[in-house]
Amino acid sequence: RDRLTVVRRTNGWRQDLALLEFSAFLSHPSFSHRSSPPPHLTSLITTPSHHPHSLTHSLIHLYIMMTMRLSSLLWLLLAAITLNVVTVEAGFDKCERLKASLSYTQEKAPRDLSGVLPVVVERVNRELEGVVDVEVEWTGSDLHGRVGNHMIQCKVTRLVSEATAAAAAAAADQTTQTTDTDDEVTMDAQGRAVMVQCFQLPFTILDTNECLLPQGHVMRHQCQHPAICVNTIGSYDCLCPRLGEQQSAASDNDNADDNSKNSQLEATEDNAFWNDIAQQSRSPWEVSYNSSAKSSCPSSASTNACCPALAHSNEGKLCRTAFSCPSDPCLDTTACASNAVCHRHETPTVDDSTGTGTSTTATNSNFHCTCPNGLMGNGLPCRKGDVTPRPMVKFDGVTPTEETVRHNYYCGCTKPTVDACEGFPPCQGNQEVCVVTSGNTPMCACKSGYVDNHDGYGCVDESPPVLKLRPDGKETLTLRQGDFYKEHAVDIIDDNAEEYLRSLRITYSQPLPPGCLTQMGNFHVNYTIATPWTSYQFVRVTRNVVVEDINECTLDAAKYQDTCPSLIPQCDTNAGAKCSNTKGSYTCDCPKHTSGDGFLVSAKSNLKQKQQQHPEGYQGGTGCVDTSKPVLEILGPNPKVLKVCKCGGLAGIMVGSSSSSNDQKGGEDSLCAQQRGTYGDSLKDLIESTMGAELCATHRNPNPKPSDCVKASDHTYRGVVDVTSRVEIGTPVVKSPHHWKIPYNVVDAAGNHAATAWREVVVEEVDIFDLEHKVRKEVLAEQDKHVKEAVHKALAVERAKHTAAETSSKRTKNRAVDVGSCPSCPQCKCPTSSKDASSKFDVVSNCNTYCETEFTGVC
Repeated sequence: RDRLTVVRRTNGWRQDLALLEFSAFLSHPSFSHRSSPPPHLTSLITTPSHHPHSLTHSLIHLYIMMTMRLSSLLWLLLAAITLNVVTVEAGFDKCERLKASLSYTQEKAPRDLSGVLPVVVERVNRELEGVVDVEVEWTGSDLHGRVGNHMIQCKVTRLVSEATAAAAAAAADQTTQTTDTDDEVTMDAQGRAVMVQCFQLPFTILDTNECLLPQGHVMRHQCQHPAICVNTIGSYDCLCPRLGEQQSAASDNDNADDNSKNSQLEATEDNAFWNDIAQQSRSPWEVSYNSSAKSSCPSSASTNACCPALAHSNEGKLCRTAFSCPSDPCLDTTACASNAVCHRHETPTVDDSTGTGTSTTATNSNFHCTCPNGLMGNGLPCRKGDVTPRPMVKFDGVTPTEETVRHNYYCGCTKPTVDACEGFPPCQGNQEVCVVTSGNTPMCACKSGYVDNHDGYGCVDESPPVLKLRPDGKETLTLRQGDFYKEHAVDIIDDNAEEYLRSLRITYSQPLPPGCLTQMGNFHVNYTIATPWTSYQFVRVTRNVVVEDINECTLDAAKYQDTCPSLIPQCDTNAGAKCSNTKGSYTCDCPKHTSGDGFLVSAKSNLKQKQQQHPEGYQGGTGCVDTSKPVLEILGPNPKVLKVCKCGGLAGIMVGSSSSSNDQKGGEDSLCAQQRGTYGDSLKDLIESTMGAELCATHRNPNPKPSDCVKASDHTYRGVVDVTSRVEIGTPVVKSPHHWKIPYNVVDAAGNHAATAWREVVVEEVDIFDLEHKVRKEVLAEQDKHVKEAVHKALAVERAKHTAAETSSKRTKNRAVDVGSCPSCPQCKCPTSSKDASSKFDVVSNCNTYCETEFTGVC
């Protein structure tokens, strides 16, 4: 009984309820005294069913009829078997069809589930009650808008109460078609009893005639001219027209937006149309091109049975777009001249330049034009830029002249003229040609511009030739250092050049270098040609060459490394040398804090090898040597005072309680001498153990670093370099038993030694009673000094801000009156002695104090 409430059952919900009640009847205490189940249960359970598991119910019926009076044990056993059998799962093998239906045109049909889902859900909600969930099932073919009738199947989850009421109403309405559903009663997350039912929603997609759609429409056919669009159910195909049925490209384009004039046909569904096309005998002009590189479906009359059936799929669209039929070239009235005849070739070919199968040349592979008898030409229409037709024939009146053949017989069809000199024997004399007399007879005479001088030269030109300087005719050629002089020579302009021996001489004013031009200056080149048969025996022209300076310091070294390496500066840039351009050369200037000529050491061998004149300032290539000595600055206390307890005998608190016997006095002196003898070694150990850091330790900075005790600066061309890390502390020098000098030395990278800096070290022996007092006094003194320095620094910053604000305010007020430059600020000049002091600065110290107060510490 419990299992029947959670699993699917093979019959309808009414039989499920009957089985529940029947199982309750079997378990009732009075079961053994009853002869049969209640009549309403027997009728429901034994009702014939069309379900695959109706055999179970037949067994139940047979069992009831044969064993009504058997023992209760057999009743319970059979009931258990029956309940287990009816719990077998069954799928949704039947669905109920909804009353509503959908209809779309092919172009407006939804293409994806998102376009269908809202419509289906709206129809389900309109016809069904108690809907809590809808699951739509739609095949991929439907999603692509196939024309025809389709069915959308959906699983609807409904409340059991609403579904029961709807089923009862449907049963009462005999006009409504109902089907058995495989309903599963479950409890949802909200504790409601729900069941899943299957429904179907029919919809229809109507065909759209792609051949009649206007240009720009997304579903318009992709058939290329001159192919004809043939509409099919749900698609279309492209068909090559028969000769005589084609329209010209111009007329087709003119009617592209007029649907009533578009080339289109309608194919029936029984393929009779395409069967007729397949049985037609077509020429190569009536099928697509015979190469797959020129057309899809080669040598086919149409795309039918070749391209994919779905014309709007990517493959179908590409296939139909690539389908190419040959155009009738003679259909175009402008293919040949108006008085020429067009002849179509037997087999069409695609012209590589236009891809249309037509051309404007006389050697067109698709057609050719012929002229009528009596006219000559290539038959093609004359276009802008063509030579004016002047076809000529030789003296025989038939053979075209070489000029005519060279011009491809000229455009159009024109009556030719006769050239009497064509075919005449060649003239033997120099510069003689055939001329036609007034009687149209040929003879030999000098060319135009030539005369017979009767001096054995024959026909000669009395005008001398003209020499034109290459490349641009200019007399001055401007180059730069590093360029190569290229001999361009001259053009000899002589329209009537004689066929006699002549010579051209080129003369240079100075020898040319074998490579690039390195020296700035000028030279010239003379070109002379001899003409002994003219009045002037020679003709000459001169070219002036100017070599300008190049800035060697800014040139691209990589560009000139192979072409003209001698121009690359040899400055020692790593040492700070700076290249400065001069007229025709350059110098290498060393920076501040260095000395030398600034040239690389290797410059000597390079200049010698290249046989180049030394640049300005070159002194053998000494480079730039750092000559600046580092500067040492002692930081921290100097002198450094080290305190030690004063040696002596025992001392009491009372006055005069110290021992003062002679023996004790001598022992104290010995003890003091022994203590003072260890000061020097202790100082060395102190310096070594702290790396000199103890020498600058103070009460405010009790743990300094070694670099806090000394600063070493090296002034180089790159700026000030900190060389503190190179400082070395020397051995202390004894000045007295209580006084030492500590030397500091440093050497920079160039080997320059700094002047030795010294730190004084004083050992102060302090009475043990005064030690604490002195230490406290020193700490207070350091604190007081630190506070004064901080106050002085803060006051200086505030004064600077105040002065800047006042200056800015004054400039703002005076800007409208005086836009000139501000006067320079007054300088604080301190007197060098008391004699130079004024009444205000009676002494130098007063001046310094005033400067520190008024000018923020800068004197």
